[in-house]
Amino acid sequence: MVNIKSNLFFLFFLFSANFFSQVVEEVIQLDTISQTIQVIYKPVTFSSYYTKKIAVFANDTSQIAIEKTFNNFGQNGVYKVYYPSGRLKVFTVFANNKINGEWTWYDEKGIILVKGEYENGVKDGYWAYKWLKIYGRYKKGLKHKRWIRVDVNQKKYFSHYRNGILKHGEGYVNDKLPLGVVKDSTTTKNDTIQQNNNQHRAEVEQTISYLTENIVFKKALKAHFGGTLKQIRAVKKYFKKDKFQFVVSPTVLSLSYASFYQQSTAGKIEVVIIDSILKTQTKTFEKSPIDLLRTDNSLFLQSTNKTSSMVVYFGELTANLMRIDVVKYNEPVEENSFLENYVTANENQKFSILLYFDKNGVLKGAEYQKPLPTNK
Repeated sequence: MVNIKSNLFFLFFLFSANFFSQVVEEVIQLDTISQTIQVIYKPVTFSSYYTKKIAVFANDTSQIAIEKTFNNFGQNGVYKVYYPSGRLKVFTVFANNKINGEWTWYDEKGIILVKGEYENGVKDGYWAYKWLKIYGRYKKGLKHKRWIRVDVNQKKYFSHYRNGILKHGEGYVNDKLPLGVVKDSTTTKNDTIQQNNNQHRAEVEQTISYLTENIVFKKALKAHFGGTLKQIRAVKKYFKKDKFQFVVSPTVLSLSYASFYQQSTAGKIEVVIIDSILKTQTKTFEKSPIDLLRTDNSLFLQSTNKTSSMVVYFGELTANLMRIDVVKYNEPVEENSFLENYVTANENQKFSILLYFDKNGVLKGAEYQKPLPTNK
């Protein structure tokens, strides 16, 4: 009899261990987008009234991924989601199986990305999309009253809604925060998480400020596109009060550094640090085909003129260098056509710039595309 009980206990132990070690795909709702992570739920912790369910990361069971609180009426209480680093990602409170009250999404450094309020699972109250710098109120899930967007130059744009209907102003078709700003290794549905995108965001902001304000760039742009007096006048129309008017493409491309490497070989690179990097890391800059790395709709919001036919395309940061291309079209590019237009554009429509960022991510130098000498 003792042996039978021992065997039954052993089987129960094996069953329990197997049950509580099952990997589950948990869908995390991050405002208007979802993210899937693989977790393992630990045995349920009971108290006098509340029950806490804790999940750990499947690839690191020492780190808590999710905390949920339940009572006899369903999910009620604090809800938390964590990054693999242990930092808090999402904090909110459930009441009767629905989000009620404050909802906050943090980046991995603890900086608030999005913060807002829910009532019975519906957005209701003030919302701040802090990374996109868009702020306003929801009423029963619909935008209501005044919304504000602040651009890279701190200029404010106002839109007014009534029960979700835009009455006047520019409107915001997409106010969701792209998953690009998240820095963990989980997978997502419909979107792709990119590593270190907070850093890329800082580089983008510095680059846009540089293109908008820098006098040297202005002269280089005119020299590149303005061979004749007529062409110079045509380029001038892209400046308003000496500020460059351009659209930022939402497509991030794999832009080759091969042309700048050729300039370095020909002794045409003027910025010493850029020349040194090009000469010492030749394999990094081998020519590769143009490819779409990701789409980041927040880039388009950084445009200084959304109807301009001058478009700026961003590449990826590699070895402290980042190539951007300014492309001059005959007419504004239609939505969802940026990549197609770039691929079909003539080389004389493009002006490439190679930017150098130091170890702190600060823009320290720019090298402009130059014509190489022709062989006779």
